[in-house]
Amino acid sequence: MPLRVPAQRRRPQEGGAELPGTAGALPAVPFNQRVRLLVEAVDQPDELALAQGLMEARGWAVRRAGREDAPATARGGRVALVVEVRLNGSPRWRAERAACGAVERLARTHQLGVWVRDAALLLRPPDDPRTEYRVIRRSGAGGGRRERLARLRAALGGRGAHRLLRLPAGLTREAVERELSERPLGGSAFAAEVHELRPAPPETAEAAAGPRRTPSRVRALPALVFAAAALPAWAATGAGTGLLWWSLTAAGLICAPGVYYALRDSWFSRNAVWLVPLALPLGWSLVTWLGRLMQSAYLERFGIPSGSVRSAGGLWPYAAAAEPLGLALGFVLFATAVAGWLRHVHIAKGDNRLALVTVTVLLSAAFAATALLAGARDADHAARDAATAAARGQAPKGYFGVRGALMCVVPVGEVPVPVENGPVLSFGASGDWIWLWDPDRAQALSVRRDDVRLLPAPEVSGSRRTGCGR
Repeated sequence: MPLRVPAQRRRPQEGGAELPGTAGALPAVPFNQRVRLLVEAVDQPDELALAQGLMEARGWAVRRAGREDAPATARGGRVALVVEVRLNGSPRWRAERAACGAVERLARTHQLGVWVRDAALLLRPPDDPRTEYRVIRRSGAGGGRRERLARLRAALGGRGAHRLLRLPAGLTREAVERELSERPLGGSAFAAEVHELRPAPPETAEAAAGPRRTPSRVRALPALVFAAAALPAWAATGAGTGLLWWSLTAAGLICAPGVYYALRDSWFSRNAVWLVPLALPLGWSLVTWLGRLMQSAYLERFGIPSGSVRSAGGLWPYAAAAEPLGLALGFVLFATAVAGWLRHVHIAKGDNRLALVTVTVLLSAAFAATALLAGARDADHAARDAATAAARGQAPKGYFGVRGALMCVVPVGEVPVPVENGPVLSFGASGDWIWLWDPDRAQALSVRRDDVRLLPAPEVSGSRRTGCGR
């Protein structure tokens, strides 16, 4: 009994006959591997129609096994089918196992009476070397500067080239011109006295049988990619950070394909049209929030509210968030790349794919949180260093736009102030009140800007006396 195509997929054939094992319009599922399986199925019309419909819905081809494919030992009540499973992944590794697993998962999920008996990876078609020729006008045809310019553009592959041939390698000039002359494709007739071929075909069969050269652009592409990736590492070698840059370059060359394999034909890639425009403003807001959080963590060490300090510029919050976000993004890309490579070699398929996605998301979240905590720790360490420098009477280093300065406090009028002389650490003010940090008492205090006058404290190396009257 031939396989029956489900009613929604059946297409009328000439003479009203059904074509056994012919699928309807197969879905356009991308694939680069084809595995042919010999499958046993329960010999019942309804079961066969259901199995065929489910398999064809996944882009697989199904037909009844012929005499050359049928198993030598078959059990009663079963029929042999040949199923071609299409996969997208590594060239050969584990493809047969992945195809068997895909059919078995389908049978287990939908309670089908289907059993895999044999699986074989289809061999790639043999390489057929081709030579590309362009038909251009001969240099002697026509005249004038404009005509010469047109011929130059044609020789370089510009708009003047009106015909392109890709013929089997090994043909002589006579064979190529004969094929051109006998076939005026698209109304473009070839005349040897008017046109010529670029590159020039070989004149003799011996020359045509010579070794075929790989196009220079194909040979140069891997070298260009490697040079572009290794250039920063080479430049950093002289600065003493070459090992770090070489490690980052190697990690990038490994992670970039892995991320591509993870996102290829995934839910994210199918919904990227609306996910990316939605994620961009959210990501930008996250960067701004994190940068201001880092600055707040720095000022919190001094007990000073971040809103009371004058901002040093709009780009500093993004610079403060760059390092922790870069680490977090690197961890996420690394975890995604590992998942992508596992998917590419057919390990993360089927039952363990959901588990791998879950583990990847959890690891990415954990790594990202660790990077953000590390950024907050760095802000606290920078604040501690600044406090130590201020206690020694030295001007502390700035932290992404937040820079403290040692100042002398001079009261204005008879209004009492919490501290006189100093020096104190001031980060500026954005309102009527100014916050100061006293290194002697290691605490913050606030005064009205109109009640004091702040003067820069001169530094005296190795001494706490800075000329503020102490």
